[in-house]
Amino acid sequence: MTARAGGQGDAVGSYQYTAGDDTWQWSDGVYAIHGFHRGEVVPTTALLLSHAHAADRRQAGQVLRACLRDGKLFSLLYRIIDAAGQLRWALIAGEGTFDDADAVTGIRGYLIDVTESQARARSREVATGLRKAMASRATIEQAKGALMLVYGLDAEAAFSLLSWQSQRSNIKLRDLAERLVAVVGGDAYASAAIRQRLDEIVYSLPAGPVAPLAPGQPEDDLLTVDQEIVDGAVVLHLRGEIDMATGPLLDEQLTRAVTVATPPAPLVVDLSKVQHLGSVGVALLTACHRRCHASGIPMRIVAGDGPIASILSMIPIGLDIYDEVAGALAPGSHGGSAGRPFPGFPGEHP
Repeated sequence: MTARAGGQGDAVGSYQYTAGDDTWQWSDGVYAIHGFHRGEVVPTTALLLSHAHAADRRQAGQVLRACLRDGKLFSLLYRIIDAAGQLRWALIAGEGTFDDADAVTGIRGYLIDVTESQARARSREVATGLRKAMASRATIEQAKGALMLVYGLDAEAAFSLLSWQSQRSNIKLRDLAERLVAVVGGDAYASAAIRQRLDEIVYSLPAGPVAPLAPGQPEDDLLTVDQEIVDGAVVLHLRGEIDMATGPLLDEQLTRAVTVATPPAPLVVDLSKVQHLGSVGVALLTACHRRCHASGIPMRIVAGDGPIASILSMIPIGLDIYDEVAGALAPGSHGGSAGRPFPGFPGEHP
């Protein structure tokens, strides 16, 4: 490909930008669209933006910087002034490149000269690449739709929930989305069985470090959490349902309570008003139990004498479970007011 942009050469080019060393790689097509042959100039960000029309230059810079921040797919129709001073219309499209830690390392994509009528026919290769990128985005949208259906969330809350779990499990967002979409399958209603299946598939993933709740995360009204201090002990009273939709709220409140708690006063988690405890809740409670043990804070759970107590009693790490809050707050309490022994961490209790 040697034709300049004003000739009859190929009107499609590909590019790749590497942020680490601030370098660009252009195909012959990108050079041609700007009115150059390969070797005449060194491609740089400044060169790319200098050929953007003055009215479009700021927006072109903004979409590139945004992609470097979040890696999201983008496209922009803008004007180019080529080396010969000719005005051309071009479509730039791209997406972020990522390292093994899912951090954005650069941008790759296509530049299409749409000035000439033949541009659409010559962009089939571009369309193929874009379809592959869009397929990944489509899967994430499907996963968002599944969460919206099952938990009654809006689109923003569903994406926040998906991102929260991606951080907790240290799994790439698109991989987690694929698993969720596969689980929902052809089910067309938000039954309790679907909710439990979503909980189980997410928490079958290896758990990663607990990430803080993202700013602006909506608190689902299916769960309410009230905190009080009783004789130095931090008491959390929970009411409602604990599943994947309410997991971020519970995670935030447990993390905050551990920060507030002062050893040797206990952290008491009152589940007596909870109607449903899914595997997400079990995972968060056990993770909090480990954090409390590491901080020297006794953690006690009030579960009454119903099915939630039975679920928690089967957890192998051992939890101190009580029938009533008063029993959990009593000095020297250990093992549950009903006298149920639960093995804990070695050396956890005197």
